[in-house]
Amino acid sequence: MINKNSLIFFLTCWISINTVMAQEYPNRPVKMLTGYPAGSSVDLYGRAISAKLQKVLKQPFVFENKVGAAGTIAAEATVRAPADGYTLLNTASQITINPFVQKLSFNTEKDLIPVAQTLSVSYILLVAPDFPAKNLTELVEVVKNNPKKFNYGSYGNGSGPHLAMAMLKKAANIDATHIQYRGSGQMLTALMAGEIQMAFDTTTTTLELIKAGKLVPLATGGSKVLEALPNVPTIAQKYPGFDCDGWQGIFVPAGTPSSIVSKLNLEITKIIQEKEFRDLATARGVIVAPSSQEQFAELFKSELKKYEQVVRENNIYLE
Repeated sequence: MINKNSLIFFLTCWISINTVMAQEYPNRPVKMLTGYPAGSSVDLYGRAISAKLQKVLKQPFVFENKVGAAGTIAAEATVRAPADGYTLLNTASQITINPFVQKLSFNTEKDLIPVAQTLSVSYILLVAPDFPAKNLTELVEVVKNNPKKFNYGSYGNGSGPHLAMAMLKKAANIDATHIQYRGSGQMLTALMAGEIQMAFDTTTTTLELIKAGKLVPLATGGSKVLEALPNVPTIAQKYPGFDCDGWQGIFVPAGTPSSIVSKLNLEITKIIQEKEFRDLATARGVIVAPSSQEQFAELFKSELKKYEQVVRENNIYLE
């Protein structure tokens, strides 16, 4: 049996070791992985954070794109890396959908530690200018009166836009046919050409098209009206509790010392609140979302729970 004095000694040593590790970290190059391609919003903001961390922590931060399988290749590489704070994962909310739409070689919730949320990225319900509805209420009425007539697009089964529309179909009791495309650009081109009549996508890819009058935003999927689109209501105003906001954030392998996780959270949270980063986010209609490590961990768990239910209710899987 461990006596009280031994336990106190053990805890004191453990705290001291963690403190020293945090003070020394990092003392060599750090790798930041992302599962998204160069030029994507996840890549853009991740690189900005990585570059700033390099300046602040005075060690090289090597940014690497490991693209494929909806971000899971980069996530798996992070999980398999040593839990020492020298491999970070910069990713998006798709990470909370993937466990339920494809077979993974790791446990997303148990094998990764959420470090810091960086951004909130709202999904927007979009139509072409000639669509016979100018607000969400009218869209619901039009679709209900014309069952099976209308199509909606997504980046593919199990993508954020697909699940967002699945949630709206349930909330509004409407039906429409799902058409898959290879990426946002192809989907939006199809929407403007009339191949599909509606779609969800983020401000990062649609804000300029909206400003140019090529797409019409009917409602946003998050809980708050966006500063970039102040006249566009939320879906939750009509269907309370509706929330399909996306987000971006940083993770590390499970087992990474808590002192290092805390240090990274502190530095990342400072970086995203600086004017330079805020301006970069605002330019694309994205909301900076500083959070404690505990707050991000709670969001992560709640998102996993939410999307597990949506996927099961709609029998969604990746093809």
